[in-house]
Amino acid sequence: MLILYALFIGAVVLQLSYYILVFSRLSYSREPHYEPESYPPVSIVICARNEADNLRQYLKVVMIQHYPKFEVIIVNDQSTDNTVDVVADYFKRNDNIRLFNIKQGEKPMPGKKFALKVGVEAAQYDIVVVTDADCKPASAHWLEHLVGAYLSDTDFVLGYSPFYRYKGLLNMLIRYENVMTATQYLSFAQAGMPYMGVGRNMSFRKKVFTGWKDSSGGRKKQSGDDDLFVNAQAKGSTTALTLHKDAFTFSEPKRTWGEWIRQKTRHISSASHYRFHHKVLLFFFALSDFLFYTTFIPLCILSAMPLFVLLAGFFVIVTKHIVSVRINNKLEQRDLSGWLWLLDPLYVIYLFYIFMVSLFRPNQEWK
Repeated sequence: MLILYALFIGAVVLQLSYYILVFSRLSYSREPHYEPESYPPVSIVICARNEADNLRQYLKVVMIQHYPKFEVIIVNDQSTDNTVDVVADYFKRNDNIRLFNIKQGEKPMPGKKFALKVGVEAAQYDIVVVTDADCKPASAHWLEHLVGAYLSDTDFVLGYSPFYRYKGLLNMLIRYENVMTATQYLSFAQAGMPYMGVGRNMSFRKKVFTGWKDSSGGRKKQSGDDDLFVNAQAKGSTTALTLHKDAFTFSEPKRTWGEWIRQKTRHISSASHYRFHHKVLLFFFALSDFLFYTTFIPLCILSAMPLFVLLAGFFVIVTKHIVSVRINNKLEQRDLSGWLWLLDPLYVIYLFYIFMVSLFRPNQEWK
């Protein structure tokens, strides 16, 4: 029983520390208002593999951005559909789009990294924005808000990319997991410890990417190229955030539990290559979340001091709820707030399950 008490108290202290000292920074932050003297030219890089349908649907929103000068680079990564034809059709109507084809046998490493490398190296401009072919910018002002966060010493701008809302528990859990991931990487970046970004919506200077020497076994890794680049190169003093709703990029969520688990298993494999102190911070957050639920319920039943346990647990739950509701509002995910009582425990179960699955399931290549 003493061990159970110690684990519970430790979990309470850690959970409150994360939510009050770190995540509350994001929940109470205000979107800075930038008025640059002039917007720099931008290179948008989109890596695509069999994304003809998505490009046909979403690329037009990229092309109509209200922005002075930008180019769009499409890297066709060995597609077997009519991706080339779709891009060629856009090319007829736009003079700022370029296509680069990676042919069979030309790819020295698996996954998305080589396609990203080709696109960034082909960029004409210093400011590079990356998104995916299946992502739709929230507005025609996406680029303006994302790039507008740059100052003279900024090397990275991290954005947010929500999933579309549909009915059902799976969709809510996918969106909640996405919010929790964003809460962590955006909050830590705001605290001066950026450790990842999402390739669906972020920007960086070309010189930072070309100067990156991937020491994580990049030729063997099959995912995680975007976040590992941020983990290796981003510094707190040169990383900015943009959380304006017009700067979001939306994408389709997975529709089955199996597809989602396979996707998350592939993504989480990159975390083992993070810097040591980042791994420690993320591990103890997940561990404290897990221990809080697994000790709170047994102690409520077995403890000789149930009132103390209930009050401590209630304080943690209320704190998490207040911070989470504010973050949900900021990230335009208000409907999730009414389901926090269910989604948060399910998120803990998901973390445990995905960790166990990742131990025994081989990585899958980016497709």
